[in-house]
Amino acid sequence: MNDPGKLLRLFRELNLLSGSKRGYSVQELADKVGVSYRTVYRDLRIFEDTGFELVQNPSSKRFRLSRAEDISENISFNREEAGALEEALVGLTDGPLRQLLMDKVQALTGSAQQAGLLHRQTVSANFQQLAQAIRDKKQVMLLDYQSGNSHQISNRLVEPFAFSDQLSTVQCYEPGSSSNKFFKIERIGQVKAEQIPWQYEMRHEEKKQDVFGMTLREPITVRFVLGLLSSNLLREEFPAAAVHLTKLPDGRHRFDGQVGGFDAVGRFVLGLIDDIELEGPATFVDFLQQKVKPLG
Repeated sequence: MNDPGKLLRLFRELNLLSGSKRGYSVQELADKVGVSYRTVYRDLRIFEDTGFELVQNPSSKRFRLSRAEDISENISFNREEAGALEEALVGLTDGPLRQLLMDKVQALTGSAQQAGLLHRQTVSANFQQLAQAIRDKKQVMLLDYQSGNSHQISNRLVEPFAFSDQLSTVQCYEPGSSSNKFFKIERIGQVKAEQIPWQYEMRHEEKKQDVFGMTLREPITVRFVLGLLSSNLLREEFPAAAVHLTKLPDGRHRFDGQVGGFDAVGRFVLGLIDDIELEGPATFVDFLQQKVKPLG
């Protein structure tokens, strides 16, 4: 697994499940770890696929680990053990390895919740900095931006000029690439205000996104029917999608809306394919089939 954040989250969830006789519901785990219901639902599937036996109480719907006592002994630390480990790590040379080990210890002892709080505070501060830059018509530097396309972390000098309807992304003109782009606020490490006025205002071009965050250049209409779980998760993760949902006589919902491409909506559908029935277009069905072929 090449995503340290995901690894730490899985450690944290595993520690919670193994340390509780009562167990946790999916929503309770999501609240504890600070992620969405859907993310925890996927993580539980990962645990099952990797050999952990999950037991669900039929009345409370809470999950717990079978033989949790044995597992908990092996993966968790008491206060004294955690303190000794943290003291030992303090003596290491400061760097990525030391920080990663510290994060793992904190994830297994419960203090990772503080990291989640700090992250939310950082996102809020970055949003305020961007809003101020838009009002003042100033350039900013997006420090340590994690690109979802190139999977690289870099600093990006931009001119922010508008937020998306859901306020999850900011539209900017990037002089370095001479193009207008959407940047996810969650992926910005820090916003650094520059005392430089906009230089390219005439090139700012506000664009629309679909409900999944894709730019609507050449809109494509997609249709699929969702069960109770997938329809609830769609509204939770993408609230703007609600206007495209129609309730069917059998209690399910049909999504009928325009998207800017198949990548984002495809990730949602593939993650819940057992609870979704595809209706079209044929190009969307073909796209998803190509995605699952390597797994077959």
